[in-house]
Amino acid sequence: MEGKGAVAVSFFGDGASNAGPFHECLNIAATWKLPMLYVCEKQHVRAQTAAAATHALSDVAARAAGYGIPGVVVDGNDAFAVYQAAHAAVERARSGDGPTLIECKTYRWRATPNVPVRSIPRDRAEVDAWQRKDPIALARAPASGSGRTR
Repeated sequence: MEGKGAVAVSFFGDGASNAGPFHECLNIAATWKLPMLYVCEKQHVRAQTAAAATHALSDVAARAAGYGIPGVVVDGNDAFAVYQAAHAAVERARSGDGPTLIECKTYRWRATPNVPVRSIPRDRAEVDAWQRKDPIALARAPASGSGRTR
């Protein structure tokens, strides 16, 4: 707002996207074209409930359309894809075009404070599949023809 190129970033989990303040923030940021970046960590499992049981849409990013702002879905386990999406959103915000909502699809492997993971029903094969997509291991692996430079 001061024209200095600063961009505010808000990180939150998919459970927060069901709360009223989330929508209020998106609405005012879109209306005032604030230099904001909203980053949703879509973890597929909330504290005690699978996200699919509490979201009518499969993509949190689809909610951005209701506010006239871009909603971008990205593989949250691919650090380079997240960087590219964030970089584009920051440039958009700095140019005065307002906020962007980025949804980083990932998976909650561990419990939240006070809620043990074992209290959340999970399919072992699903957990194993997501663990093979460990973002740290993927970032350390050779690019192997992905076209990315590190």
